[in-house]
Amino acid sequence: MRILIVEDEAIIALCIGMTLQEAGHEVMGPVATLDECMKLAEQTMPELALVDINLEAAGSGVDVARELLERWGVMSIFVSAQEVVARRSRDAAVGYLNKPFDTRTLLASVEVAEILQQGSTPTRVPNGLELFVETEGEQPREPWQAALERAKVPQP
Repeated sequence: MRILIVEDEAIIALCIGMTLQEAGHEVMGPVATLDECMKLAEQTMPELALVDINLEAAGSGVDVARELLERWGVMSIFVSAQEVVARRSRDAAVGYLNKPFDTRTLLASVEVAEILQQGSTPTRVPNGLELFVETEGEQPREPWQAALERAKVPQP
């Protein structure tokens, strides 16, 4: 899977990137601003974005996730310690991975995103990942899916 890392703390971005690469994923970035993110995504479209909420430079991670979703239908997971902001912004991402996290949780969260992209419902959600979509019963229909329809982007 091609994964964009949006993180302004270099050591965290490096650790995430190395973990994903070792697991066989293609890593894009890291980028730390909305502008950098949009330029990179225009060149090569990510399949998933892992987005920190608090970015020190221009633009917040919430803005990044919303823009990726509305422009190209790219699914994001917030990777942050900002639980309240993540929950208030649940229309921009499919879930929230709480920092700090371990590598197994990160990789399991990516697997959950892959399952959601395939239109399936995950049977297991790792501790530390809060999904903003339904995981039982009917097929999920959440704000990020409605945004995909508004943007007229084909769903994965």
